[in-house]
Amino acid sequence: DYAALKAAPEMDLGYMGLAVDAHAAWTIRALEAGKHVLCEKPLAMNAGEARSMLAASEASGGRLIEAFHYRYHPAFGKMLARLPDIGPVQTVRAHFNVAIADNGTEIRHRPERGGGAMMDLGCYPLHWALTVMDAAPVGIDARAVITKSGVDESMEAGLSFPSGAEAVVRSSMAAGEAFSAGIEIIGRNGRIDFRNPIHPHRGASLRILTRGREENVPISRISTYAYQLDAVLCAVESGAPLPTEGADVLRQQQTLDAVYAAAGLAQLRTGA
Repeated sequence: DYAALKAAPEMDLGYMGLAVDAHAAWTIRALEAGKHVLCEKPLAMNAGEARSMLAASEASGGRLIEAFHYRYHPAFGKMLARLPDIGPVQTVRAHFNVAIADNGTEIRHRPERGGGAMMDLGCYPLHWALTVMDAAPVGIDARAVITKSGVDESMEAGLSFPSGAEAVVRSSMAAGEAFSAGIEIIGRNGRIDFRNPIHPHRGASLRILTRGREENVPISRISTYAYQLDAVLCAVESGAPLPTEGADVLRQQQTLDAVYAAAGLAQLRTGA
């Protein structure tokens, strides 16, 4: 069982793949048992839980890493490296849509399990936008469509940043929704279009348009999950920092909470 697993002396790193409502309790137990934890996104039900998990990580010395696997694929790194070429970022548009049917037990349709389109899908484009801007938003507005079970079937959020840049983040798990994921970054001197940044190894395109010139960046077909695991293992051994731990995970969770609050759904994150 899980208790025996976290106590196993031969285990150094655990992957937390349970439903969101179980992340905090089991992650903290694993950290307290001396394990490092790669925790599935979204990290927690709310920012309060995230703070408790980070506190356990600091107290134990165990690494707490949010499993945004896309972030470790070299294609996303190439995109970030080209941001200076398009000039100061002015607008970011990001989305992730895919149908998720509710069969009565599907956890992504259960509010008590941490369900919702923005939690399960929208956390990705939100993280893309926050990573590109490298800042927390100073203003948020959001609107959602609610399912009969009480979670957001779709949500759109507008974010404003200290630089004056803006982002629009959308997600939908409505019936009939075709898979679609992408980010568009518009700067003063150009634009970046990245189709399917979540699973670039399954087919994607990364186009850089600057001053009338278009470049199609080659994309590795090695899995994002392979790159993530390699990065995590190397970091655990070397002590090197990772881009999806520490302050990054708290900024992400705080912004998720704020998006839900702006949409009038704060109770889904606070449990009130």
